[in-house]
Amino acid sequence: MATKDAYRQKLEAQLAEWDARLDSFAARAKRSSAEARIDYENELEGLRRQRRAAAESLSELGRRGEDAWQDMKAGTEKAWDGLGKALDRVAARFE
Repeated sequence: MATKDAYRQKLEAQLAEWDARLDSFAARAKRSSAEARIDYENELEGLRRQRRAAAESLSELGRRGEDAWQDMKAGTEKAWDGLGKALDRVAARFE
């Protein structure tokens, strides 16, 4: 079983990787035609909302005590899984 700090560090690293992907999508959107840019921006806004929710979950995890964080783990993993799948879906759509 992972410790709270190790788990939090893993999630922080994943969040940083996703931030880089979001930045890449945003850069690609700027280089796109007007119609494609609108699609990109709509997708990016949804991804940014999910990213904020994931970051809030990570923040809440940090506030939990050493024992209580396990209670949040399933919900946090669900949010993380959803964001990861959404990023993959957007990447496949625009590549």
